[in-house]
Amino acid sequence: MAWLPLELAQLRVGLYIKIDHAWMEHPFVRNVFTVSSPTEIAIIQKHCLTKLFYDPERSHADVVAALQDPSRPVREIELDAETMQDAEEDERSILKEKHRQIQTVLEHRNAIDSNARSYADATNEASVMLAMANAGQTDALHSAHKILAAMAGILAQEEVTLSLVCAESRADPGQELAMQAVNVSALSTLTAKTLGLTPEEIEQIGLGGLFHNIGMSRVPLAVRSKNEEDMSPTEAKLLRMYPQLGKEILEAMQGIAQEVVDIVYQHREWLDGTGYPKRLINGDISKSARLVGTVVEYNLLTGDSRSPRYLGPSQALSYLYTKMLYKYGPDVIEPFIATVTVFPPGSFVELSDRSFGLVLKSNIQERLRPVIMLYEREASHNQAAIIDLTRERSLTVVKSMDPKTLPDRVKAVLLPTKLAGYVITAE
Repeated sequence: MAWLPLELAQLRVGLYIKIDHAWMEHPFVRNVFTVSSPTEIAIIQKHCLTKLFYDPERSHADVVAALQDPSRPVREIELDAETMQDAEEDERSILKEKHRQIQTVLEHRNAIDSNARSYADATNEASVMLAMANAGQTDALHSAHKILAAMAGILAQEEVTLSLVCAESRADPGQELAMQAVNVSALSTLTAKTLGLTPEEIEQIGLGGLFHNIGMSRVPLAVRSKNEEDMSPTEAKLLRMYPQLGKEILEAMQGIAQEVVDIVYQHREWLDGTGYPKRLINGDISKSARLVGTVVEYNLLTGDSRSPRYLGPSQALSYLYTKMLYKYGPDVIEPFIATVTVFPPGSFVELSDRSFGLVLKSNIQERLRPVIMLYEREASHNQAAIIDLTRERSLTVVKSMDPKTLPDRVKAVLLPTKLAGYVITAE
């Protein structure tokens, strides 16, 4: 049922209300809540908050029935002096919580800005590194190790997690290849940590992720800019040469480990022999290559909302588990899903108050309570708050949302860019 208008005089304990004023125009932490005490009514009256609505379905039934009974005149609740005094104390407490919430939002926004800068630096370095490797310059490997060293410093901490970065691609197609390289490397190294691999193995997987698409730069741009479904057989064959081309580039570099070359060469092979470029099967494909291949598949599905194959992160995980489990193997897909959690960064979710949110960061300790950017569905203003569900205990995630089903205005507020990136951060 739609929200119904509510007069100040009609305010009652038990009504589920929406205050349709800007968040900073009132002392409450939320714009939408159930009125739980007369003191809340007193605070609303004090601040002359007249843009009020209520939801009959989520309000207490007996209160709604009394309010809608035409035989009973509605009179404003009379608040005694004691209630008004209690309201002053409650307002101070509410404002204290709101100020704490504002500080938390500022901290999260600062973290978002910091992550965006780190991601931009990493993608710029990756772009240069890929160009150097293609040109046969020996410093390419040193540059790759520099990128990984930053990740390793964070991975060495006891608790690390994944955070979303919204990034608009540059016109240079090479920059998108660099973004894919950074995304795949970050997700792969974090999954390798989940698997309990050695630092050497994690580094090899990280390098494999950074170099996985290096051969793509030698595929004609007219081919790689197409969707595979629209390619001719000749174009598809050209595209599927990129792991072979990547292998050749890496083998010309001094100091590159064979394990890294194998990852680049084999990451599009499938256990059932239907992958490419060599249609390898089962034990002929390294586990590290299958891990990176899983992440590549996920990144291709979720990284670019302009792609016809685009899926939200939760939908992409479902696709991996139902369609790709025995192509890459449960021994790599299940740890990957455990790493990015049920609601990965970038997921659109619906909350228990029917508002929408975008997951910005996973919470390792409570995987079902991530940090989200909040959009209140029925608000007339386009405001998005940032809340940590480990602190905002009154809200829970009800379900993941398919981005295709969301109104455009929600997506425009929550995720205004087309490309998603990921960085590893400390808890």
